[in-house]
Amino acid sequence: MIEFECASLNDTKNAAEYFARFAKPGQCFALYGNLGSGKTTFSQFLIKSLIPTVKYIASPTFTIVQTYNDNNRLEIWHVDCYRLKNSEEFFELGLEEAFENCITIIEWPEIIDDFLPQNTIKIQFSMKCNNIRTIRRE
Repeated sequence: MIEFECASLNDTKNAAEYFARFAKPGQCFALYGNLGSGKTTFSQFLIKSLIPTVKYIASPTFTIVQTYNDNNRLEIWHVDCYRLKNSEEFFELGLEEAFENCITIIEWPEIIDDFLPQNTIKIQFSMKCNNIRTIRRE
């Protein structure tokens, strides 16, 4: 288990850069935690550390999926499952192919837990007092 206590954006950036070392096509990161616990901010730092040329990283809350690529060398799918009504909608997203060929970062993955690849890195986000967030790999 690895754990980061994040009292600042820079701490969250450092945690994301640590996890970026494990990122390669076919790697999935599943981010668990309550609303406001830092999942989207962490995802933005993770994407930026993998593809520094990306100018703007939007939250996929409403689009469900945002994709980023580095001149077709590396593709990242940033997914937010919060709005999925059931696990069957997973198949409509095309994530099966992304799991094989892309880096996937999934917020609110609970509804599709049964479909996550075996190599998924599960990361738990939580809030402590004084706005300190904990980022922990299970």
